[in-house]
Amino acid sequence: MPPFVYFLLSLGLSIFLLLAGAVADGWWDFASFLWMGWVVAAMDHFLQGETPGPTQRQAKALTVGLALLHFPLLALGVWALAQGGPVLNWLAYFIACGLFFGQIMNSNAHELIHARERFRRALGRWIYVTLLFGHHTSAHPLLHHVHVATPLDPNTARRNESWWRFIFRAGHQSFWKGLAVEKRRQRNAGRHPMNPRNPYWTYVLGGLGCIVLAYATLGLAGVGAYFAVCLMVHSQLLMTDYVLHYGMRRRKIGDKYEPVSPKHSWNTPHIMTNLLTLHAPRHSDHHAHPQRGFEALRLSDEQPMLPYSLPVMVTLALWPAYWRKMMNPRVDALHRGLDSAASEGDIAA
Repeated sequence: MPPFVYFLLSLGLSIFLLLAGAVADGWWDFASFLWMGWVVAAMDHFLQGETPGPTQRQAKALTVGLALLHFPLLALGVWALAQGGPVLNWLAYFIACGLFFGQIMNSNAHELIHARERFRRALGRWIYVTLLFGHHTSAHPLLHHVHVATPLDPNTARRNESWWRFIFRAGHQSFWKGLAVEKRRQRNAGRHPMNPRNPYWTYVLGGLGCIVLAYATLGLAGVGAYFAVCLMVHSQLLMTDYVLHYGMRRRKIGDKYEPVSPKHSWNTPHIMTNLLTLHAPRHSDHHAHPQRGFEALRLSDEQPMLPYSLPVMVTLALWPAYWRKMMNPRVDALHRGLDSAASEGDIAA
């Protein structure tokens, strides 16, 4: 089958199961959770390797189609959770919503905010706004991509930094540092730092508008469900950053840092996760070519690989002691090789 069909099948099944859980209840509440939380991880264990992407035209159509589905799907998910129900069913569907919007839709929005076309970038921005994470539209390209693998990047996890500490540090620093960058951009353009062109007005007021809409249509139960889903999504988004950049560092050369290289991101070759997250685990190539569409991202032998698939790694990150035992030796081995290569290069020079 053409590569595009595999993306359609895997994403289509994810959307169908999320819809089924919202309207059918019963065992369907567990179906989406089991699919994204367990079945995908199991399939990843057996399916690894390089998978071709769709054509550029197909990739653009896929990202736009997913974006347009995001808004009714989010509304439906919040509505379903606001209705309540048996505790286990509610929890299963809540986690399913968090995984769907925090992994699949986050990956799609991430793809869109890097797009060249204004319309696609706007779609990505509004996905993040409706998830109450609009500032990521500014902080990701202006902070993370510029300062990745340095202390200046709030979304690069330090060696030995636990996930629990990282989420609080990165969560608020990315907002305020992103705001500082946007204010500086306005000043450089000769405008007041908080003039109406500052996109933070859209992020904040757009988010407030979504909260008001949830209250107006579903009452306090709707606001509670909406906040719960958004917090779960935030944790998933930050968890992905934590895993894909844990312990990475760029050497400082004089008053600058060395250029970003494939060695400054972790990657995974697992097929199912790559299909559902639009090749997000091909992270080294993305940082090397931020405007390259997901369909063109590639894996190579020089890119550091995580020992397990992304769903497994984000779960293991919840246990800091085990995480450090597993990842610190890999981080140290990677940096020993990089430092040794850099020293040899200095001697040769």
